[in-house]
Parts: sequence; structure tokens; C-alpha cells
Amino acid sequence: MASTSPLKKYTTYLATTGLILAVISSLAQYLWSSNVHPLWFLILLLVAGVQWLVFAFVVKFGQHKPQTLIKQYQIAKFAKLLIYFIVLAVYVFGIRTNALGFLTNFIVYYIVFTILEAVFINRWMNKLPRTQDLI
Repeated sequence: MASTSPLKKYTTYLATTGLILAVISSLAQYLWSSNVHPLWFLILLLVAGVQWLVFAFVVKFGQHKPQTLIKQYQIAKFAKLLIYFIVLAVYVFGIRTNALGFLTNFIVYYIVFTILEAVFINRWMNKLPRTQDLI
């Protein structure tokens, strides 16, 4: 049986986690509408989309250039944090509408998806051949 690619597997888990977060956010908005940002779904899509792009970038470079994997991973993480910082700064300082709800939703989604990404990166890197194995 052929193993599935790490990107397909990560995409499946990312989509499943996104659906679970969407259900939880919908329920929270219904029960406690003042604490949930009205654009929570767009925030969820933004965070999930950026997480997927970072993982896809890391997988691509890990398969083609495993010797530069750590460097590429660090570059991707920096780019992700820069994108998030810009989005947060524009919203909090520019739009300012329900900034606390926006930040709360964003941070919760960020933490959940970052944990998922870290677990997958760790599992995937452990399956890659080590440089001493290649010699």
C-alpha cells in the first residue's frame, strides 16, 4: 500500500481541524455573540490558508533539498509571522472594530493550527533520511 504524501495528509487534518473550529466558533457566536468576532470565518480561513502554504513550502523543499530544510522552515515561519503581524496591525490600528474579538479569535486559531503544524513537521522530519544515513 502506497503511503499518502505528507501534504495530502496534512491537508486532511487541517480541513478536519478547521471544520471542528468552525462548529465551535458557530456555537460560541450563537451562545456568546459579544465575545466572537463577526468575521471569525474569514479569520479561520486566513490562518488555515497561511498554515497550509507554509507546510506546502516546507514539504516541497524537504523533498528536493533536505540539506536546506531547517533554513527553509525558518524562512517560512518568519514569513508567516510577518504576514500575521501585518494583518493584526492593520486590523487593530486601522479598523479597530471589535479588536478584542478579532485578537481572541485569531490567537485561538493560531495556537491550534500551530500545534497541528508542529506535530506534523516533527513526524515528517523524523521519517526523512538523516544526513549520516545518506553518506
